[in-house]
Amino acid sequence: MNSWNEGYFTDSTYTYGYYRELSPNFMRWCLLVNGIAAPEITAESCHCELGFGQGLSANIHAAATPGKFFGTDFNPAHAAQAKEMATASGADAHFFEDSFDEFAKRDDLPQFDSIGFHGVWTWISAENRRHMLEVARQHLKSGGMVYNSYNCLPGWAPAAPLRELLTLYDKNFHGNGNTKERVQAAIKFIQEMIDAEPAYLQIAPSFKPVFENIKKNNPDYIAHEYLNLDWDLMYFSDVAELSQEAKLDFATQAVPIDGAAFHLSQKAQDFLNKISNPIVREQLADYFTRRQFRKDLYVRGIRRLPPPEVIDKILSTRYVLLIPAAEVSMNVNTEQGNLKLAEAAYRPFVEYLAEDNHRPKDLLEYAERNNVSTRNVIEMVRVLTFVDRVMPCQSKAAVNLVKKNCDRLNAHLCERAKFNESISFLASPLTGCGFNVNRVAQLFLAQYKGGVKTADRLADEALKILTQGGQQILFNGKPLENPEDNIKHLRTLAERFLTRDLPIYKALLIA
Repeated sequence: MNSWNEGYFTDSTYTYGYYRELSPNFMRWCLLVNGIAAPEITAESCHCELGFGQGLSANIHAAATPGKFFGTDFNPAHAAQAKEMATASGADAHFFEDSFDEFAKRDDLPQFDSIGFHGVWTWISAENRRHMLEVARQHLKSGGMVYNSYNCLPGWAPAAPLRELLTLYDKNFHGNGNTKERVQAAIKFIQEMIDAEPAYLQIAPSFKPVFENIKKNNPDYIAHEYLNLDWDLMYFSDVAELSQEAKLDFATQAVPIDGAAFHLSQKAQDFLNKISNPIVREQLADYFTRRQFRKDLYVRGIRRLPPPEVIDKILSTRYVLLIPAAEVSMNVNTEQGNLKLAEAAYRPFVEYLAEDNHRPKDLLEYAERNNVSTRNVIEMVRVLTFVDRVMPCQSKAAVNLVKKNCDRLNAHLCERAKFNESISFLASPLTGCGFNVNRVAQLFLAQYKGGVKTADRLADEALKILTQGGQQILFNGKPLENPEDNIKHLRTLAERFLTRDLPIYKALLIA
């Protein structure tokens, strides 16, 4: 093992994940709806991401948010990818391959308005966690915000023995295999152990179903999640206590509304509401919800806003609907279970947001037009944002600042889509966040911007690109072997692109 990686799994690069919670705009809005002040985002703002992986989130946010972006990931392959995307977008982004210790000691860093680290905390050593907090202690502005996500206890307790077995086998028997082979060998080993019926299964009935879920994941994800030397599960209260050493106060979860609360019994809610200490209450809630992964926001000096100011700011923000109104189900699946929305209240609101080809709208007009209380309208937009059907928008001035960077980054990503499907997000200057656009849609989008406007021609051009790359077209998970079936399927997708997707891409200023 190379000494530079400090036990982190580096035999393969990480996946191209995108996480809206790392967006300074989304962080800020989550604080706002929970009544907490956050820095205004301007052309002078500075933001940072620690452990940015392949750099997709960092680059989308650097392109789509006013200000400067900094970040580090000590994997050289990750840093190279991030720098390539930053060059393509032209954003004011500065990405390094420093360790967290080296990054904390740099003398050329500004004071940051926001710092984010997603999925890093659990998989590094205690020493590196201290270095991350040192970055915040030295370089976060007063009133600045920090996002931290991590695997937490007690929810992850059932999976801990499985992780121990995966690393035990890999450490002792993996040899020189590649990532996929190593993961498959470890999975096969555990399956054989389960088939031998160890007595442990009698006291841990969740062991087998947890293992079955792990097996479904991408081998690269399994390797980075489970095969690191460090994998420290922590309770929320312990993370909050460590964070206070960097003058970081827990503010709220990085969600518009706590979805778990919808699924708690009245008895559970009554019990939690009796707990006056916010840290204790938050920790106890993890027991009630079996939460496994926390998404937390901290602030350096929390300032509570007066309720009238909070309401005014939420109402004056514009919002955009991310899918056609007819596709917004009133039965929403969340991590905690099914959420049933009130049709009579939500359907007219969704249709309002869809008016004029999804033009961004504020909430005050709807409240006045339909004689709905502002409290109810705010509740609906928080829930719809929680389930990723609606997103808050940036100011028009911010949009103008970042539009060219987003266009350049998106053109670069669409060009990459000719060769592989690893990246399925583009940058929206409207929201300051990424938006899911699959590979075929990216091919269509590039052709459309180049002047191809009909479904037949879009399908023909996409087929040329895919066949030149020797790649098969899948339908319902199976390859289409017949050339006529290929073009027919692509034409169907192209018609959907023109009629269903394109109006939304235009609203998001992606098209």
